[in-house]
Amino acid sequence: MKFTKTVLLGLSISFLACQSERKTDENKPDSLTGTTSVSSQAVDERFLVVAGHSIGEISLGEDMQQVSAKLGRPDFSDAAMGKAWGIWYSSDSTANGKNEVAIYSSYRDTSMQVKDVKQIRITSNEFKTRDGLATGVSLDDTKLKFPGINKLDAYLNEKKDTVVIYDAKKEGIGFEFLKGKSIALTVHPANIALNQTYLTLHPEWKLIN
Repeated sequence: MKFTKTVLLGLSISFLACQSERKTDENKPDSLTGTTSVSSQAVDERFLVVAGHSIGEISLGEDMQQVSAKLGRPDFSDAAMGKAWGIWYSSDSTANGKNEVAIYSSYRDTSMQVKDVKQIRITSNEFKTRDGLATGVSLDDTKLKFPGINKLDAYLNEKKDTVVIYDAKKEGIGFEFLKGKSIALTVHPANIALNQTYLTLHPEWKLIN
């Protein structure tokens, strides 16, 4: 696990942050009731999601060498033709599995010297937009924040559950929904579709539409 440096940065999902958030539960989305509680306080910059720009302290366009210095080696990676997904898992374990940060990268230009960040995907609800939107909320709640969101695809995951992918292309943020709740969000460049990539993050998922 390579989260030692990450704990000191915004992409710590080993839940050191959870310890402080338990003291201020009013600042968290209520994933049990399905309602969205928007904090009256400013979102911690270390866990801020900015559509079309960044998640925590990782930004679109950032040199992957800088990312590696922050996160260390990924726990899983899949690469081909100069493009790659890297996944870093948190150390916490729940009934729904481990939270993760996944980063899609490719060469910045035709010189093929530098790889940079093209997409950032997270599953932990520690990360929020400025107005408090995180994973664990309904599609209707998500549409309140991103009314231009559109359905892209639906997949059967490894458990044969249906995962539906939505994207707010103009703003640069996409969402995955399972059983009516968002399970992941992905920041990508504005006006470039979420699924406009070469590699598939979950090759075991089967497209059903």
